[in-house]
Amino acid sequence: MPRTIPFSPPELKTPALETWTLRLKTITPMFGGSATPREVDPENPVRAASVRGHLRFWWRAVAGGRYASAKELFEAEEEIWGSDAIPGKVSIKVLEARASEPKPCCTYEHPRRDGGTELKTYPYFGEYPGYALFPFQGKARRDKQSGVITITEQPSKCLEEVSFTLCLSFPNYIKPQVEPAVAFWLKLGGIGARTRRGCGSLEIVEDSLPQNTKLESLLGRKANSLLTTVPIVCFVGEEKESPIQAWKEAVEVYKEFRQGKDYARDPGSNPKSAKLGRSRYPEPDTIREMFSQESWRHGVKHPVRGFPRADLGLPIVFHFQEEGPKDENFYLESNYSRGSRFASPVITKAMKKNNGYAPAIILLNAPHVWEAGNFTLRLRSDVHVIKENFVNLDRHSREHIPPLRMFGSKPIREALWDFIKSKGYQEVRL
Repeated sequence: MPRTIPFSPPELKTPALETWTLRLKTITPMFGGSATPREVDPENPVRAASVRGHLRFWWRAVAGGRYASAKELFEAEEEIWGSDAIPGKVSIKVLEARASEPKPCCTYEHPRRDGGTELKTYPYFGEYPGYALFPFQGKARRDKQSGVITITEQPSKCLEEVSFTLCLSFPNYIKPQVEPAVAFWLKLGGIGARTRRGCGSLEIVEDSLPQNTKLESLLGRKANSLLTTVPIVCFVGEEKESPIQAWKEAVEVYKEFRQGKDYARDPGSNPKSAKLGRSRYPEPDTIREMFSQESWRHGVKHPVRGFPRADLGLPIVFHFQEEGPKDENFYLESNYSRGSRFASPVITKAMKKNNGYAPAIILLNAPHVWEAGNFTLRLRSDVHVIKENFVNLDRHSREHIPPLRMFGSKPIREALWDFIKSKGYQEVRL
């Protein structure tokens, strides 16, 4: 007698899936992004793994404050975006990727007025902001005896134009988690390397998003700011026609705060030369005093000892022109057990606005660098331990640092806020 099942087995319901398709393009040059670090791949310029990494970061920036511990944050991140052991719930596909031919980001052949070129020991970036691209500039040196200039390291290549279609698919119930991560990535992030300095910034060319998604509002198409409570401050300047112009202006404002003439540095002794004088921040003289055995041309005169700019990101590479150790750098790094790098809380970029592009400087609500412990300052094998009080300076010390004193002797991140606003940028709370 055949056996029969008296009732039907329960139906297994699969969660409803949300699918987004976006056509994107870069508006600033892209670096890296390939399987080989710091190299571009014009045949496969954007990888799904790279996109996932960027989305993970922005998800943490948006959602991190909701969790009581790092363990809870990791478990939630693993469930959504996956890990080595568990696949994530967000499927990411990159299709129809196209890129221009790789091109060096700079050259050591400087244009002359007569139409020719002249080889020099420092790079020429053209319309690009060199301050943002110094890790990619390569190296050149002049032989002191013969005067011959040799390029010892070629500049890195970039992709000036990249476009691709991004397809995201995920269960509908995690949409509130995915939506703001994607919005923040598109608005404030980018693709490839050095995105915090505005490389690889993105613009939406076309999308086929569901009507009920909030992504449009989050991207500022229907509002002046992102509709979220994430504690991030954004400063936006006047609209430009070109994204490169907007990017360059944002970078130049940040450069002026850190190294600008008559603000962060004294003018040079020769008014006809572009060479600047001594820093008004205390880091150079602190290094001169700690490494007094080196051959210094300048004496120590700054009244403060410390490294306040460390709270804007680590490592910091210090190079002294025409004094100190020849052709060698000092490195200030975190002594944190999980790594010496501490990503900058400052983003400088071009942002799509109306019919043009706006220079934007974003300050993330990131932990202070001293929360990870002490620091190390090293030259070759000579290492000095730098304690918190050398970075987290008290008010009395800040009063003797001219760039900070100009804005009420505030901590350096707050002084940066005030400096940006003094340049006419409007503050937008995101």
